[in-house]
Amino acid sequence: MNRPKDTFLIMLLPLTLTAAIALTMFAVIAFRMEANTEGFVFSFFSLFAWIALVSEFFLLYDSIIDKWLSKDRSVIAATWFLLSLLLSFMLTPDKHLDWSTAIVMLSLFAVIFLLPYMVCMVYGRHISSFLLRLWNDKLKKKDRESAMSKTEETQAVIPPPAPKSMSQEEEIAYYEKMVASIPSGVKDQLPQTLQSKDALFLLLLLQEGGFLDNELKPAIRKEDGEINQTLYAYIADAVCTALNIRQGKWKIFEKLWPINNGTQTVSRYKQETKDASTQYQKQIARMLRKATRIRPGLDTYDLQYFKGH
Repeated sequence: MNRPKDTFLIMLLPLTLTAAIALTMFAVIAFRMEANTEGFVFSFFSLFAWIALVSEFFLLYDSIIDKWLSKDRSVIAATWFLLSLLLSFMLTPDKHLDWSTAIVMLSLFAVIFLLPYMVCMVYGRHISSFLLRLWNDKLKKKDRESAMSKTEETQAVIPPPAPKSMSQEEEIAYYEKMVASIPSGVKDQLPQTLQSKDALFLLLLLQEGGFLDNELKPAIRKEDGEINQTLYAYIADAVCTALNIRQGKWKIFEKLWPINNGTQTVSRYKQETKDASTQYQKQIARMLRKATRIRPGLDTYDLQYFKGH
């Protein structure tokens, strides 16, 4: 763990390096403009800044060796070091063998290599955390906007429940229209077995009863966010019974909603509620009675269990 003194020096390093580079550049410019007095003043202060920088490096020797020059960063540091040397040589004007050219080249190298490296080492975690937070906020905002637009689109194409005053013929025509109005995006996410008109009709009734959301996915969830496995296993069993699906029904719904151990869950649930039906069972029974009234082809012998609740 860093001591308060070490933490302060680590934060001071980039500032000291920036001051040393700036003062050195000012000194070189002053000497080239033949302002010797100003050049000597800037040289004195730049020398003091470089000495302070070297002193800070010695005081932080252990931290630099342990953290800044660790194995996972050595390759990156070495690559950036070589590229910085090349760039500083290319950017140095008047490439003559004199002390001013050497100082300019060293200053450029410090700007290109040392300063970014120190800033990344000292403030890299804070910078990456800030950028990651901005990126996550942007993604969440995009997801919310996408979900809102998708919900609005789905709500626009799925009509509200049929009015109770409709005749049976009008009700049949109404739900035919509902099935035809299901968005292709919602329909395509369903297995092929559930894309028939009878299957979509049953799913729309479940959506109308509050069991499914506008994307025909489970709407009733527990406090931890998981779906009610027992309830939706029972619903899946009712839907497959109505559609006369015998084989592979749990493979369909285990992937769609999902449901685990459907057969055992439904058997246990039916046994527990044999003497007293739950509110959900009664609601599903009313839905099935409505379904067989509108589509008599769904009225099979196996549905009697569900309609009897």
